[in-house]
Amino acid sequence: MTKNNKEKVIDIVLGENERIDDLQIKNFKIIQNKAKYCFSTDAVLLANFIKTKKNQVLVDLCSGSGVIPILVLAKNALAHAYGIELQQYLYDLATKSAKLNELENVLTFFNAPINEYNKYFEKGSIDVVSCNPPYEKVEGHYLGSNADINTCKYETHLTLEEVVKVASELLKFGGKFYMVHKSSRLTEIIFLLKTYKLEPKVIRFVQPKVNLNSNVILIEASKDGKSGLIVKPNLIINNLDGSYTDEFKKIYGDDNK
Repeated sequence: MTKNNKEKVIDIVLGENERIDDLQIKNFKIIQNKAKYCFSTDAVLLANFIKTKKNQVLVDLCSGSGVIPILVLAKNALAHAYGIELQQYLYDLATKSAKLNELENVLTFFNAPINEYNKYFEKGSIDVVSCNPPYEKVEGHYLGSNADINTCKYETHLTLEEVVKVASELLKFGGKFYMVHKSSRLTEIIFLLKTYKLEPKVIRFVQPKVNLNSNVILIEASKDGKSGLIVKPNLIINNLDGSYTDEFKKIYGDDNK
């Protein structure tokens, strides 16, 4: 048994190795399994990067434990948010987190491969699509023994191209696609976006520190959009002494409360 921000008792049964983490905004919480994949800073950065309008519909691909749509709902008045997640245990966590935060009327998860989206949505019907996909290709990497984590980190079950293709098919004309990915794959990402009629509109590079190269990028693309790209100032996570920068604290800290 646990309580939400309205002090109403919510009946949530935690499984083995599951825990409830505070998302630092509106008293929202998320349930994670500490023995398996837990969301990273990149998911929080993407959720903060996403821009929506009132009463829009968002679909989050590769939704994991549901952190991105939960955080987007914390900041935006969406008509509904959906998450599609392949792995059963992550889908179960996301569903429990929706219940924990009393978001069941505006947040729904589906346990399926993302290329089966047409079971739930019509083509060209979605306003906003987001994704924090697996970053690494399988080739050239040694995969660990934890298959659940491998699925989240490596393209064992879907490729970057498949992610972009599904996003394009879901979006209506002028709809927005938001993604976080590795900076080293930027040229491939831009090529695939333009191939599938998603015009890159905004890019922001993320650096671990000011004296280190960018390792992550945030991208906004528009379905059938006109050319014209904005490259925003780089987002720096840590000061040289290892402490968080003020901007990052606002994204991922007590300033969100």
